[in-house]
Amino acid sequence: MKDSIYENNEAVLKIVEIGRNMITACERNALYPKDDLMWNRAVVAGNKLTSLGTTYGIKSVKDLSKEENKAVQEFLKHKEKIMKRTVDSDS
Repeated sequence: MKDSIYENNEAVLKIVEIGRNMITACERNALYPKDDLMWNRAVVAGNKLTSLGTTYGIKSVKDLSKEENKAVQEFLKHKEKIMKRTVDSDS
């Protein structure tokens, strides 16, 4: 019996981690700090990614809207810089 829905799927675990990181970056104003619309889309995309493979969650990243996908791509493109700002905001 599996202890977690992610136990045997490293790819899903990585996608869920991206979603968590996106949400954290938004909460700390490191992602789209001056664009409320894209900030909201990034939070929604992050939330959807964290639900990947769950009963009520998305079944594939293809289930993201065009705008949500754009937010994810932007996050991934600048992930190191964004995550550094996220960590720096903890200080």
